[in-house]
Amino acid sequence: MKNTKYLNMILAAGFLLIFTGFILSLCLLGETPDFSSLIVPDLLFLAGFTNLYIFIAFKKSNFRFFLALTLTLYGFFSSLLVYQVVKVSFAQIWPVYILMTSFSLFIAGRRTGKKFAINYDFSSLLLFVIAIIFLLFSFDIIKLPFARLALMVCPVILILAGVFLVLLFFQRKSLLEILPEALSEELNNDSEIEDSE
Repeated sequence: MKNTKYLNMILAAGFLLIFTGFILSLCLLGETPDFSSLIVPDLLFLAGFTNLYIFIAFKKSNFRFFLALTLTLYGFFSSLLVYQVVKVSFAQIWPVYILMTSFSLFIAGRRTGKKFAINYDFSSLLLFVIAIIFLLFSFDIIKLPFARLALMVCPVILILAGVFLVLLFFQRKSLLEILPEALSEELNNDSEIEDSE
């Protein structure tokens, strides 16, 4: 028990030294901003490290890992922007935060031990596509106004979603494999009742 306590203290001290060293190196590399603009990135970074510490030392859940990785990446990137190591305006670069969330979901999905974890990988892919689209707009690569594109794409997305649901209805076995176990059993029992009638 004492060994675990000392090991956890060593781990916490290690994270604290990494955090302090990172902030000091940013002070040397970039321009030192005013104190008020440092609060959010440093708090995000510290929250990420705290969750990472909890994940490693105590609770090894996928959500805790996802949260730790996301907050650490947010804090790291926000610090780079605030200290002006990356000299791009926030108005242009904000979709990178969605990319970081996508990356965190993908990495958290790998912890499940499966090659493909639909709840992590599908969300990750969706966020990745959204982030790329927003980046194309924020860097003015796509000149069309976003509102106009959304109006044009919305009916297509609705049609594709409807076709997907209709195909899923006809492929009930595939649907039952995707859904959670309790719901899957309930739907399976309903379909057996319909077949017997």
